[in-house]
Amino acid sequence: MASRRSNSSGVGTVIGVVLLIGLALLILKWALITAAILAVPFGIWWVYDQVQQRTAVDRRAEVESRAVVDAAGGCGWCGSRIAHRDHETGGLVMPADFHRDEIERTIAA
Repeated sequence: MASRRSNSSGVGTVIGVVLLIGLALLILKWALITAAILAVPFGIWWVYDQVQQRTAVDRRAEVESRAVVDAAGGCGWCGSRIAHRDHETGGLVMPADFHRDEIERTIAA
């Protein structure tokens, strides 16, 4: 009878190990499915956000590139051949600084 008792104890151990492995695989499967379900929408959102940020950076660079001193020494933004002066200090300023408000309005539009 002792051998029968150790045999059923061994079967119980095997069943317990199989149940634990099954539970671990179930939890792992649940975690992977949850990660996949969450990764798709957040991945799409991340790509969209990156494209939008890059577009905004490119747009700002393109608009600001017009506010430079052109080859003839005038303002590339407004076409004035007279150098721009700061209203407060009277010092010369670059076209991008002088037209900052107009540039921001153009970018926002």
